[in-house]
Amino acid sequence: MRTWVILRSAGIGAYLMLFLSVAWGLVATSGALGRRVSKASAVSIHQFLSTCGLLLLGIHVGGLLVDPFMPFGPSEIFVPGAASYRPAATAFGVIAMYAVVLVLVTSWTRKRIGTTWWRRMHLLAVPAFVLSLAHGVFSGTDSARPWMWWMYLVTGSAVVFLVVLRGLTAGHRPERAERHVEIRQVAPRSAAKTASGQMVSESQ
Repeated sequence: MRTWVILRSAGIGAYLMLFLSVAWGLVATSGALGRRVSKASAVSIHQFLSTCGLLLLGIHVGGLLVDPFMPFGPSEIFVPGAASYRPAATAFGVIAMYAVVLVLVTSWTRKRIGTTWWRRMHLLAVPAFVLSLAHGVFSGTDSARPWMWWMYLVTGSAVVFLVVLRGLTAGHRPERAERHVEIRQVAPRSAAKTASGQMVSESQ
């Protein structure tokens, strides 16, 4: 029973991390942050939230494999529609899991695959969130609790609002705060050489 509690908590935590990651990505690219957050900071926060969500997802999946209360086999977890427990809702979660992993892997290998493919794969983030929401609503054992319904309602509505906002601001990239670049001073020896060269040219 303790394993069941842990995997449920990890599932809810993974959903919340996915929501925060998607919401942060939409906010950061819609111009809402403006110059208040640099690009490097925005990317770091986005990756941190995504990585935390992936770790919690791993705990959720691992708990399902070892939990005696409602055991799931490997095929039921990794093959959409193979689960006997609410197959459609479980399939939503399996597909969302693959989409999240694909988005994260392509983000980690962005320099190798190029920006174009990274952007294409990154478009799966919002559908992954929608599938995760549907998975939680229709397969979660806590969905009947009022606080869970409110969580799903608030997070789902927030993502819809941010998607609309992102669509309205498409093509208007926010200006990021630039990092302070220090100007290196010329070494004394180099400065002396430059000054002596100028003196020679003037004498000529």
